[in-house]
Amino acid sequence: MTLLGIDTAAPVVGAALLVDGELRSWSQRIVRGSDAVLTPALAELLQGVDHLDAIAVSVGPGAFTSLRVGVAHALGLALARGCDIVPVSSLEARAASVDSSPVLALLDGRKGRAYAGFYAPELKGAELDVPPAEAIALAEGDWVAVGEGALVWRAEVEAAGGRVVEDPTRSPAAALARLGAERIDQAIPAVAVKLRYLRAPDAKLPNNALSR
Repeated sequence: MTLLGIDTAAPVVGAALLVDGELRSWSQRIVRGSDAVLTPALAELLQGVDHLDAIAVSVGPGAFTSLRVGVAHALGLALARGCDIVPVSSLEARAASVDSSPVLALLDGRKGRAYAGFYAPELKGAELDVPPAEAIALAEGDWVAVGEGALVWRAEVEAAGGRVVEDPTRSPAAALARLGAERIDQAIPAVAVKLRYLRAPDAKLPNNALSR
């Protein structure tokens, strides 16, 4: 099986290619202009690859513009390669990148808020857009935290009895690719993919935009 994973939900953008169980990956922290960096990185990663069974992509929550860049690349590749998409939560992908459980996945939602999901054995927690204190209060047991937010709110995580994993901001693209392989039967056509924002974007169309 050949499957590509793409994650652009946070500043560390990444992609991973899973070919018959062997993995190769790329990631880079990008402040702005992820489109210009991701395009050649994917081209290099896919060099010599003639067939894709599916593409797994983070559909949110996360940074609005960055999410759109990743999903747009996934959709374009899916249409060009004739394959379907496995949409994956960006929080679940981060939780899946950790070799322990339970896990609190945290992304910095800006404006004093966090995107958070708590994952334990037999439990896929609700994904919320809440203040950091409420996000951290979701966790219980001997838990660890992962994601950009785990670094931002390290002190709060540790004060609540949690532990921040090593390199919490690393790209979850490899875990994303593996999740995609496990869920290949859930792949959907590119035209059916929808972003999961949890929060309405700040920029809105003018009232008369839809009537034009």
